[in-house]
Amino acid sequence: MFNYNHLYYFYVTAKLGGVSNAAKYLRISQPSLSSQLKIFESSIDRKLFEKKGRTLQLTSEGEQAFAYAKKMFDVAAEFSESLRSPTDRMIERWHIGISEQVERPFIADLLSPVIRDNRGNTDKIVSITSAPDEEILQALRTREIDLMLTNKPIYAEDVHELASIGAPVNLMVATANLKSLKIKVGRNTSAVEFLNAVPWGLVLPSYKMKLRHETDLFFQDIKVRKKISFESDIMSVVGRAILDGAGVGFLPIPYMMEEIKMGLITVIGPKSGYWKHSLYMLTRKDDKYDEMTEDLRLRFKQLDRWS
Repeated sequence: MFNYNHLYYFYVTAKLGGVSNAAKYLRISQPSLSSQLKIFESSIDRKLFEKKGRTLQLTSEGEQAFAYAKKMFDVAAEFSESLRSPTDRMIERWHIGISEQVERPFIADLLSPVIRDNRGNTDKIVSITSAPDEEILQALRTREIDLMLTNKPIYAEDVHELASIGAPVNLMVATANLKSLKIKVGRNTSAVEFLNAVPWGLVLPSYKMKLRHETDLFFQDIKVRKKISFESDIMSVVGRAILDGAGVGFLPIPYMMEEIKMGLITVIGPKSGYWKHSLYMLTRKDDKYDEMTEDLRLRFKQLDRWS
């Protein structure tokens, strides 16, 4: 017989796709986990993993072992659920993981109707978490969350894309700033001419943000240099800095829709945007989703009307 702790270590490593993610989840060191996996392989006299490039993949025998391990731990989870009181079992939890790269007030507006529709429902707890993409993806795989919202595509066999949109990105400026300079602009105003004409610097996301990379590429294309006056890795702070007149910046239209409707922000550029900033809604591949998830998916897809 083998050590069942070793079997669980193998199961988590295979499920999370590597020693690094598994060690973080199990809260042990990578060398210790690697050692335990080798002991497990030796105890059953089977090679379960093989390296292909920088990735760790299951061998054919490893895939067979994982299938058995999954059955065992699924049954264990069912047993654990059966031990809960009837009251506990009635309560569902609906967890959504939000990438820290996505603007949070925008997410609040997106989720607001769904949360409002669930008010008074004590049988379902809605939980929202914001974290780096890697943490959210790991939580999705380990069933700590049910949905993931991000601006990065995820190419993985165990992840399913429920919906995606391309939000138009335009140049934005505080309307009060324009009035102070008495500058008239419209959708057809050239971004190059406007940036060269105004005295304000740029308000940008920080370098670790995907939108910053897209903005830098756009500036390379239009061959314009402009000083930076403000930058942040919190997207809502970037939007607020533009609104407060700290400078001009490029943001997806949905991120500032309320401010645009109120006339506080003036949008420059074509209706289709200078480029599209992609957003994705993801879940686990084999999961079935309920009415609340479908409602959110449809609301998310409706954002394409700004495309």
